[in-house]
This record gives sequence, C-alpha cells and structure tokens, in this order.
Amino acid sequence: MRYELTDLRVFLAIAQAKSLSAGAAEMHLTAPSASYRLKNLEQAMGASLFERTSKGMVLTPAGMTVKKYADSIFGSVDRLHGEMQRHINGISGHIRVFANSSTLTGIAPVLSRYLAHYPNVNVDLEERLSEDTVRAVLDGNADVGLVAGQIDLHGLHAITYGHDELVFVVPAGHPLAASSRVPLETALTYDLVSIGRKTSNFLYLQGMASRLGMNPRVRVHAPTFEAVLQCVQEGVGIALVPRSIARPALQAHRLAAVGLDEAWAQREQKVVTREPETLPAYARDFVAYVAAQPLPEEGAVQESLP
Repeated sequence: MRYELTDLRVFLAIAQAKSLSAGAAEMHLTAPSASYRLKNLEQAMGASLFERTSKGMVLTPAGMTVKKYADSIFGSVDRLHGEMQRHINGISGHIRVFANSSTLTGIAPVLSRYLAHYPNVNVDLEERLSEDTVRAVLDGNADVGLVAGQIDLHGLHAITYGHDELVFVVPAGHPLAASSRVPLETALTYDLVSIGRKTSNFLYLQGMASRLGMNPRVRVHAPTFEAVLQCVQEGVGIALVPRSIARPALQAHRLAAVGLDEAWAQREQKVVTREPETLPAYARDFVAYVAAQPLPEEGAVQESLP
C-alpha cells in the first residue's frame, strides 16, 4: 500500500467540498491532477472512497474510515510541526489542557506552581464542556483534560482529585432563599445572571434546561464570576455557580446558596488522559502535580476563561 500525504490532503479537500473541482481548487491543483491523486489513493486502499450523487461527492463507508484516520494523521503532523517549532524557539515542552469552568476555578495556583517548577514547559489552557474535553483527549486534540460531573470517559485514564457542587446563589430575601434544595425546573422560572454565553458553565446550564424543554431567562451575561455574584447581590437575578466560587460571599452572608435536586449537581473533578505512558514525561508530571495538589475550595473568586 503506497500513497503520499498529498494524496490524503487532496482526499480531505474533496470530502470537505463534496466536489472534485472545488477540492482541487482548494489544493491549488487542476481537476485532472486531483483526480489522478484520488485514483492513486483508491487503488492503494483497494476500495472506492466516494460515491458521485446529485448532491456531490459523498463518502462511502470505506471513505469515512479513511477520513477518520486521515484527520488523526494530519492532527499529529500539525502537532509535530508545532512541537518542532517550539524546540527551535527554545521551548522544550508544551501541554494542551482542556477544562470546564468548575475545574478552572482553582487551577491558577496549581498551574503557576507547576510552571515555576518547569520553566521550559508551556501550557495552552482552554475552557470546554467536559464532554467536549473527553472527545478532545480521545482524538488527540488535548493532552490533558480536567472534567467534572457524571460523564462517559470512554475508557480514558482518570484520577479523581477534588469535588465541587453546582448551586444557585440568590440574594437575601429571594423566594428561594428559604429552600435548601429545589429542582432545576423551579429555579429556571426565575430571572438569571450568567457568566459569558460561550463559557462551559452557561452551555451546560443551557443543555440541562433544554432537556426540560425550557430556556434560561438570562438578563445579563457578565464577564467574570465575580461580576455574576455582584449582580446577584444587587438583585438582578439568580445564578448557577460552583459552590467553591460562591464560598467567600456565602461565608460573609452576602448571598444564600440553594442546592439542586439533580444528581449532576454533584461534581467529582477528574484529570483524564490517554494511556499515561504515551505522554511526554513533563505531561505525566503535570498530571501528577494536579492529582497531588487538589484544587482548593477556599480562596478568592477566579475569572472564567473565554
């Protein structure tokens, strides 16, 4: 089986455009040149990769298999180029970490201590829903994931390192303030304050509300959790936040917390990876560092990343 990476790139361009001529143009090739490369790839694979239909070129089952692995191959090639560029720039390590808003709450102290101990390692930190983080780790688009809640880890290696709880914070005197725990459906009948509309915190709430056939009535998307809590204190609405975020305000009796009669509100925090031995040593050290130093529940309110 012999073919070139360029053949795979042409194949992916055609699959994306659903057109041989458009795919060829994307690759700056003539249509005959692209057709030659596609035929070469199909001959090497021993199967037809496209079906020509009235809606364009549609992947066959064999084509879908090739696309799955081609995406993975070029993901690895892109990461190889990135890693080599970092070596050229004098950076000896790079970790891609995806995390949801709950696990981001206390990551700054842990992250800063890790980076201080590993001055030649850089970390890219992105906020994502836990389910998306799991997929990213599985697909190799993230090295390490910090997730929370009851989700399918699809066999990933996982270490539990902390626990948090999602609660609604309400101002003093609010009708819910006298309740210790309510169903989500009840809480959603009130006006809400939320962190940014693209954050994992809001997207998760939106997903849970959608299951009930409801839409959160958000009056404002504040830029930080600190701003969210301030708006709640001023009576703008109520907000769903990790208890650790609200703890200082709760201890000062500026706000009240109302628990949820929902199993998903209890959030085990886990660090997930593919098989640890496939990670560079500095990435395994990062995982060990996080696992050995649980994210603190006490402390200052942290901002949510965009």
